Amino acid sequence: MINCVIIHKGYQPYLKYNLEISSKNNYVYLIGDDSLEFLGSKFKNVEFINIKNFENSKNLVHLKEQFKNFNSNSYDFEWFCFARVFMINDFLEQNELENVFHIDSDNVLLTNISNLEFHKKNAYLIPPNQEAYRMSGSIHSGLIDKSFCEKFINLYKDIYVNKSKFHLIEDKINYHTKQNIPGGICDMTLYYLLQSEEILDTQNLFFPIKDKSGSEFIFMNNFSNSEGPNGKNSFKFEKGQISIINRSKILDTVNKKKYNLCNIHFQGGAKKKLNRFFKYKISY
Repeated sequence: MINCVIIHKGYQPYLKYNLEISSKNNYVYLIGDDSLEFLGSKFKNVEFINIKNFENSKNLVHLKEQFKNFNSNSYDFEWFCFARVFMINDFLEQNELENVFHIDSDNVLLTNISNLEFHKKNAYLIPPNQEAYRMSGSIHSGLIDKSFCEKFINLYKDIYVNKSKFHLIEDKINYHTKQNIPGGICDMTLYYLLQSEEILDTQNLFFPIKDKSGSEFIFMNNFSNSEGPNGKNSFKFEKGQISIINRSKILDTVNKKKYNLCNIHFQGGAKKKLNRFFKYKISY
């Protein structure tokens, strides 16, 4: 069995609706602050763990002291994104778990993750299109084990602490600075580097995956754009969002093929669509 984990601070209604849907088929550990504790008793497959158990550890405090923000987003936002992996590492160790499937708080799971046929120990989304210093990967849907965490931490230290691999991000920093382009270095940059530098052997969840019965599924990158395995226009897209067919499927417009949906990622402004009515529009 693969357990899921969400790390979040500050109550938001969309998180409650996410847990209601995602926990139907999955056991979810919710690592969060005091404002989220009530959610642990609201759903039977959700277990609340206080984030204080991790964020004040000596190791995490030390890593934070070395962090420098090279992004137009705030320091606190970017640091928290990095800190999630450090906390997952401690969580796996404390609970003696082999792995965990991480989802963002705005990313809803529609299927039982344990039924999917992962062929590598670590799996997450790495967009095939990486032009113009995009350098991006994402664990909003990510199978993570201890080796992922350890190699991420080592890469972080090589970039931010001893700077032996700072050169891996230097051109991207200069690109954003000189061109005055928002964004910059974030945790997603390091997920990309783990794969591109062959530090970690990963399965790319941008591409279809089968379950144990042989049915094909796809992980959605973003509800508000149609990017997928065939580029920026992979899926049927209408009115600013990916079209959900038959309540749980997605259409690959290049191959004219329907896939079962593993998830729906309500990134950014799409979060408002993850409301109390959404569960009636999908099958899960």
